Amino acid sequence: MPAWYDKPTMNRAPIVPAALLLCIASVEVALGQPRLQMEKPYGYQVGEKIENAVEVLDANLQAHSLFGLIKPETKVLVLVAFGGFAAKVPEGAFRGPLWCEDSFDDLAVQRALVAAFRHAPVQFIGIAVPPVYNPAAYGYSQDGFLSLADTSPEFTANAKRFVEGTLEQVKHKLIPFDQVYYDPKYRLAEKGEAPTWQGKLRWHLDPRKYGLPIIWLIGANGEILQAPFFSNDYDSDPPSIMYQFQDVKAAIEKYLVD
Repeated sequence: MPAWYDKPTMNRAPIVPAALLLCIASVEVALGQPRLQMEKPYGYQVGEKIENAVEVLDANLQAHSLFGLIKPETKVLVLVAFGGFAAKVPEGAFRGPLWCEDSFDDLAVQRALVAAFRHAPVQFIGIAVPPVYNPAAYGYSQDGFLSLADTSPEFTANAKRFVEGTLEQVKHKLIPFDQVYYDPKYRLAEKGEAPTWQGKLRWHLDPRKYGLPIIWLIGANGEILQAPFFSNDYDSDPPSIMYQFQDVKAAIEKYLVD
């Protein structure tokens, strides 16, 4: 793989066992040492509800409440965050027009899921994310997303180019979702001081730099139903496939039972 390739699975940190991420207390020892408290993992946990304030953008860069997008008839919302359009495809072995190759490869799983639940009360929303950490490698201006204000003409130009290119792939049916929204500053997973919900849709056990693709199952009331499906790495040697179509399908069916 070329050295410039900012692959989402690069820069992995060691995976910390889940038990160590829970709040624990040590036994008090001599000399009255205080109990050890470990911080609760950042981000939404199973059973927690996404806040009404969590926003994604439509193709016109207008904000929408993610919770407000859940349809009344929906029993399970399948939220898929993926790496969207590459304005420039770098030289090398790229297989498609998306900057994240794992996201491109994972589309087969997602396309099969959409077909399997076409007549069920299951709603699919795709969230397209640009290459915010290395945009120049994919045809956008350097630091053209994270470091610029939302009102900056340069940010708007980059965001519109990303949206238009991604939307073209939706029209061509490469991206299988009828509902696609955009997160050009990756606020769903990029932790920050404001807004308060920023970064809460990054799973705390996912060590990847981008954490894409990732599939969340969310209930009708906005609750996180289970740990997300994540970390499929199609180009590792050997490939690291953490979930397949049947795994996600079985999980969705479980939540459709009355």
